[in-house]
Amino acid sequence: MIQMKKRMERDQKILSRLNDLTYATREHLQILENLGGERNAQRIMQRLEREKYVSSVRYEKKIYYLSKKGQREIGSEKELKKRMIRHTIMRNDLYIQLGTPVDWRKEVSIRLNGNLLLVADAKFTQSGINHFVEIDNQQNMKNNADKIRKYKELFRVIFNQYKHHPVLIWKTQSEIRKKKLHDLCKNAGIKFEIY
Repeated sequence: MIQMKKRMERDQKILSRLNDLTYATREHLQILENLGGERNAQRIMQRLEREKYVSSVRYEKKIYYLSKKGQREIGSEKELKKRMIRHTIMRNDLYIQLGTPVDWRKEVSIRLNGNLLLVADAKFTQSGINHFVEIDNQQNMKNNADKIRKYKELFRVIFNQYKHHPVLIWKTQSEIRKKKLHDLCKNAGIKFEIY
């Protein structure tokens, strides 16, 4: 009886976490929900899939997401966009890589003077300093350059108001793109990190 209750609580936590992440690998859930070893985590996820609480697709790895039954179980009405899977997985990788910041928020609309300036892929603070996250998943470099210009404008306003230099964090997939992003950010004169 107690075992069954513990399992149900753990399942609810996994489903809620999966709802927060939208798409996740077994490794993401294993780390974030402390599911023990690889075999144990696989067993748990296979059971949740067999019971139809989660569904999956295969890219390089198996990617999990909430099924309709799983969404009903936790009261979620989130709409899934399958074209965003790789982008979301990269953002989740970075979230874990950065130590799971407590105030991490996804898809943050940033307004300046009441007008929408840009939508950051994520935002968090560390030691009182704003960090903005951009995922470079096959985005063309012209769009990235436009975003960097907008961040430069935003960072100037933040510095004038709060007297700290925000940081732009990029997650990209290749050394060539990393070099191009490095050069764009350096030329813009903003603080940045690239993963």
